[in-house]
Amino acid sequence: MKKITKSKTAVILCGGKGLRLRPLTKDIPKPLVEINGEPILYYVINHLLSHNIDQIILATGYKSNLVDKFMKQRFSNISYRIVDSGDVSIIKRLHDITNIHKDDFILCYGDTISNVDIKKLISFHKKHPENIIMTSYPITIPFGVMCLGKNKLVKSFREKPVLSEVMNIGYYYVPSKFIKSIHKYKNFVSFIDSTIKKKLLMCYEHKKLHITINTLAELENARENIKKIIKTQLFKSH
Repeated sequence: MKKITKSKTAVILCGGKGLRLRPLTKDIPKPLVEINGEPILYYVINHLLSHNIDQIILATGYKSNLVDKFMKQRFSNISYRIVDSGDVSIIKRLHDITNIHKDDFILCYGDTISNVDIKKLISFHKKHPENIIMTSYPITIPFGVMCLGKNKLVKSFREKPVLSEVMNIGYYYVPSKFIKSIHKYKNFVSFIDSTIKKKLLMCYEHKKLHITINTLAELENARENIKKIIKTQLFKSH
């Protein structure tokens, strides 16, 4: 493998069972579910490579052997490593990863396709070097939303509003200084909560394209929108 350098390593979480995508995930892991002829993981990796990420670590579990087979067939020319932790939580996967990787890394999900500008994400981290960076995306409610007062009187109505809150889409930048503290926690949410309490979590706002595939309905939406991702300058197929 190539020598791992800071700001050049991405960890992709690929170990879940994808139960909400059954029966598609009965025989394959969710990152290998296809969208327009290519697995989700294909799009995720190509996006990272387009931003000069030169080391990929795949945190696997469910049907890891199929991820291994896919990588050998499609990405044998890049520097990557598979760490199979079995059927465990996200934090345990990170424990295993950080036992062998001691530098900064970008953490992303194997079921999320986006055109996040990773170079800008890294630049944002450089402005806040003491913090973990989490990437967000706006939340749009696909319904009319009412605010109620006393006696159920409607005080206001908004059609398909964009909320002031934002959603987490992954693409964390994790500096090496947090590696030891990751091992102190038994679940990932507790780890994130601790960084919030210590004022060590910053948000990088992404407002362009984003697709998460958790359900069959979201998979259908992804098939309709994947061409928008591919056409952007921030996604170049390798």
